[in-house]
Amino acid sequence: MVTLDLPADVYERVRRAAKGMNQPLEKALVDIVRAATPSLERVPAEYRAELEALEDLSDDELRRVSRSVVALGQQRRVERLLDKNQRDELTDRERQTLAGLRSEGDRVMLRRSYAALLLKYRGQRVSNPEGV
Repeated sequence: MVTLDLPADVYERVRRAAKGMNQPLEKALVDIVRAATPSLERVPAEYRAELEALEDLSDDELRRVSRSVVALGQQRRVERLLDKNQRDELTDRERQTLAGLRSEGDRVMLRRSYAALLLKYRGQRVSNPEGV
């Protein structure tokens, strides 16, 4: 339990929201805070610890993570394997390699997305790292 002194204007907004939600003030406030803060509830368990670690990073470190990309060589390898896959020419080993490379790409995108979300939550401006 936490005791919190809210400025009068914030208290009044929460009071009105609770009334509109037909909930006690405390429950409405918990729901509002829950909705306003980043959550990893829906993220697969294997990624949670890595993403939770991002929460301890500075804004500058989060910006670097939000701009990270898969290495160009890895991107090219994925493209070659996808081309082979379309032609039904992948070996079992190449299929495993492709799955691993795709998983790594997904991990990079998840980290980038969560870093951007954390920056936005912290009130930082978040722009597209590729300038698009």
